Amino acid sequence: MTETITVLKGGRLIDGAGAAPVDNATVVMQGGKIQAVGPAASVPIPPEAQVVNVAGKTVMPGLIDAHLHLFGIKSMNQVSWIAEEPFVRVLRAATDAWRCLDAGFTTLRDAGGMIAVYLKRAIEEGSIVGPRIVASGRAISQTAGHADWHFVPVEWNDRLMLGRLADGVAEVRKAAREQLREGVDMLKIMTTGGVMSEKDKPTNCHYSMDEIRAFVEEAQNVGVRTGTHAQGTRGIKNAVLAGVDNIEHGMYLDDEVIGLMLERGTTLVPTLSIVEAIVQHGRKAGVLETSVRKAEMTQAAHLASFKKAYAAGIICGSGTDYLSDPMSPMGANANELILYVEKVGLTPMQTIVCATRNNAIVMGLQDQIGTLEAGKQADLLVVKGDPLKDIRVLRDKANIEMIYQAGKPAPRMNF
Repeated sequence: MTETITVLKGGRLIDGAGAAPVDNATVVMQGGKIQAVGPAASVPIPPEAQVVNVAGKTVMPGLIDAHLHLFGIKSMNQVSWIAEEPFVRVLRAATDAWRCLDAGFTTLRDAGGMIAVYLKRAIEEGSIVGPRIVASGRAISQTAGHADWHFVPVEWNDRLMLGRLADGVAEVRKAAREQLREGVDMLKIMTTGGVMSEKDKPTNCHYSMDEIRAFVEEAQNVGVRTGTHAQGTRGIKNAVLAGVDNIEHGMYLDDEVIGLMLERGTTLVPTLSIVEAIVQHGRKAGVLETSVRKAEMTQAAHLASFKKAYAAGIICGSGTDYLSDPMSPMGANANELILYVEKVGLTPMQTIVCATRNNAIVMGLQDQIGTLEAGKQADLLVVKGDPLKDIRVLRDKANIEMIYQAGKPAPRMNF
């Protein structure tokens, strides 16, 4: 049986690659992919197609959040994370994944946690509604590292399903292989301390070069990409030299590190939203005072580093680092885009490129998603309003009128 041909006709096209928008565009979708796209005059409409008139609307690629955690928490009180039943968090996270899709995010990159691995399987088999998920499994951390919950007995770490402690080359290799056994799409390591971990600093350097190289080698052996939680300069530099593909956060980038990243093609996902949330709402939300202070101390350097990296030509994606609590709720992921425009000074077009094409590059999926081109997955949005005039249009899900996932309308949330 021939698959249905769907045509979006008459909209203003933003392709995700940064080209000038095309008025009165036509997008032809069949078999989950874009068959043709361009000005109406150059794209014929097949006579058997189902035509959807989107005149006056914006047609653009589905958005991507390239760093978040489908963690299923309801509070930023870290003790509650340990106390809660993990299966309850899994159920919450399933709804959170749908919230992201309903907000126009057709792909998510979960940068640490086993819950996303399970959600990915359920979404792919059609059991639940959700976006495409790129999952990293448990983030690999040294003892007393960023994914070691310092305030509880070490054996309690496993209950969170977030990190895997590993010390020494052999243990790092084993930890990486354990994640690969679970079917992850990428591997994540922690090469510095962080804001949310209690007893370390963002500038602390974690893991030896030999340990990081072992981690990278295990990923390269099976062709998956790597990312590292890396905030301080030395830990970023070590990760880049060892061959890690993407720097997560990158709060303290100096000229030497930026040069190395350009030379090696290392990408950056800055994650401004979580720092902004902690600074603005952390104390009321129950974030540890030490973490709030670290966020306040690092925010200016974080913004400056991102501006410098972007200006230098590093491929920068976008990700919120949201956890799903009320301070960083899933479905509000477009907050990151607003910060790119209002605090970093990018144009709305540059910002959309970061959240579409660049994020696809970060994940190694640029041949499949991220731009509206013939042959790519038909993941796209029909938006009321013009995000090139006001990026805030994308934060109100009422403006996301249609969401297509592999060419099919995505079920919308009514709650």
